[in-house]
Parts: sequence; C-alpha cells; structure tokens
Amino acid sequence: MERKITGENIRFGVVSFVLLLVTHAIAYLTHEYSHSLTAWSLGWMSKPFGIDYGHPTLYNFLFLDDVGDNVNYPPIFASGHGLDAALIALAGPFVGNGLAYFIVYGLIRRTAVGTNRPGIAFAYWFSLMCAGNVWGYVPLRAITTHADIALAAEGLHVSVWALFPFVAAPSLYIVQHFFRRTFPLCQQKITGGCGNNFIVLVTLTAFWFFSFFGGDGVSGNYGLVSQLLCITSKYLLVPFCTLYLMSRYYGSYQSGQSGRAQVATERVP
Repeated sequence: MERKITGENIRFGVVSFVLLLVTHAIAYLTHEYSHSLTAWSLGWMSKPFGIDYGHPTLYNFLFLDDVGDNVNYPPIFASGHGLDAALIALAGPFVGNGLAYFIVYGLIRRTAVGTNRPGIAFAYWFSLMCAGNVWGYVPLRAITTHADIALAAEGLHVSVWALFPFVAAPSLYIVQHFFRRTFPLCQQKITGGCGNNFIVLVTLTAFWFFSFFGGDGVSGNYGLVSQLLCITSKYLLVPFCTLYLMSRYYGSYQSGQSGRAQVATERVP
C-alpha cells in the first residue's frame, strides 16, 4: 500500500530533528559537567562548571564537538591520586549519562510525563542521547590509549582490557534497556499512532544511536579495536537496528491497532 507523506509527517520530522539537537547538547553538557563537578568536589578544579566550550563555529554550536571537560589530569596522576582521576573520568559516561538515563526513564513512567506527547518526545530523545553516549564510550572507545575509559584504567593501575568487563556490563545493560524498555514504552505516544511518523522515529533512532555515536573512532584515531567496533556500529548495526524495530513494532501501525498490546508484552520493571 502506498503511503503518502503529509504535512504532519514533515512537521514531525523537523520537530524531531530540533529535539535531537537540543537533547544532544544537554546530554553532552551533563557528561562534561559530571567530569568537572567531580574534579571540583575532589579539589582538582577551581570551578564546578569550568569546562572548555571551544571555538565559536557553527559545527561546535550545533554538536558541541569542540567542548571538553577542561580537567587537568597529569597533576592528578603525578601526585599519586589515581583513584580520583578514575572517578573523574568515569563520572562523565556513567553519572552524567548513565544515571541521567535511568532518572529520565523513571520520569517517563510517571503519568504527568508519560501522557504528554511533547514531554515524552523530549524525554525519549534525551534518553537516546544518554544511552548513545554510554555506547560511544563502552564498548566502542574503551579499548584505547586515551579518553575516559583509558584514563580510568590508568588511575586504577589496570589495563583497559582488565577494566573492560566492569564497564561493559552496565553499558550493555543500558543499551538493551533502551531498546527493550524505553523504545516500546514511548513509540506509540511519540508518533501519535502514525505509521509514517514511526518510520521517521525508527530511522532517526537507529542512525543517531549507532552511526552518530559510532563515528568518532572510524578513522582509527582511537586504535584498531575501537576502529573495528565503530565501523561495525556505524555501517552494520544501523540497518540491523532498523530491521529489528520495524519487524517488531510496525505491524501495529499496518493493522491500525493502537499498539498497546505490543507495549504490554514488554515487561517493564
């Protein structure tokens, strides 16, 4: 059956893209602020929000690509406070993004947010940005010589391979939780039951989660292992994610059902 693109579909796509940019910026900043706040609380920064905002370019304005935590790690390591360095490094992905993800999931389940379409759309995209950020660090950029996980491993005096299982377990739990709990909980409410909107939702979800957050290590600047994982995420997992979500949930839109039955089949803890 041919599906016509309507003005409502276009509005949905544009609004979703704007929400993606806004929630990405918020999730990025909660990540960096978690680094700086932890460093400040441990006495290694003079300002709790003293991050480096980078250069005033359009790309940095849209994607905050030049923004950094501004934490000076060498003096922390040199003074023998490796545990402090590890806590600061891990705070970004696992507090600024991981903890934030579960806080927002709890809000989504509350009636006030869960029944409000704009509110649940904002919460959904922010959840994706938090979970995607975690995925971008573990497993994609964990086996490397720099960035957060490598700094944490150095602070704990272990190899990144030894640290990997301990950071991979919570990371992979968050990823599966997003696709098995958050997505089915939100998708019908966000799309308004429209099949075309659902296609847009799935496409944007798969692209941003596995391609956008999988792109940093594709060039090999994080090492060979990270490069292979990022290539897999960017070029293989995007279509598989799209196929999984479409095959599992699109049937309710084709049949005109509300989709509540499918949501109910997902065990929400």
